[in-house]
Amino acid sequence: MITETDDLCKVISDVRGIIDKNLGNVCRIVIDHVGLPITNDHDLPRFFFNLRNSIASKNVVIMAIYPPECLSDDLNTFIEDHFNYVVRVKSLSSDKNPVYKDYHGILELIKISPMNTFTIAMYDLSDRFFKVKRKKFIIEKMHLPPDLSETVSRSSSGNTAGCGSGASALDF
Repeated sequence: MITETDDLCKVISDVRGIIDKNLGNVCRIVIDHVGLPITNDHDLPRFFFNLRNSIASKNVVIMAIYPPECLSDDLNTFIEDHFNYVVRVKSLSSDKNPVYKDYHGILELIKISPMNTFTIAMYDLSDRFFKVKRKKFIIEKMHLPPDLSETVSRSSSGNTAGCGSGASALDF
């Protein structure tokens, strides 16, 4: 009988085999739906720990894709804490908002680790839109327009917001 633990160990041995075969080259490896279906919350953290240790001093980039809604909140937090970069993707295919009509989804940058630096790096973690045009994948920073609906009421009194009261000679 093959268990989830055996499958996860096989993935690690396959990754090590790929790394050994491409020694000296940069390897990019994608692991899709890692750990699903998972029945034991201890197997997946152990898998990620062993995977990270096996690539620690190698020229390897691993992208692990998993649906966070299938895992517990504690397990999601553990996974996010042990990766260098965490990105969430949200589809806009079912959203009917006209602001989103030109885009296919939202990229949420959750975590970017400062690497090879002695200072605290401040990264822009604002959300970004993405869209696909033919063979191009376009990522744009999210700039939502102001809400200019008909229901917005503005005061029409003579004195508008400003620094002075209107009676002073130093009114800005």
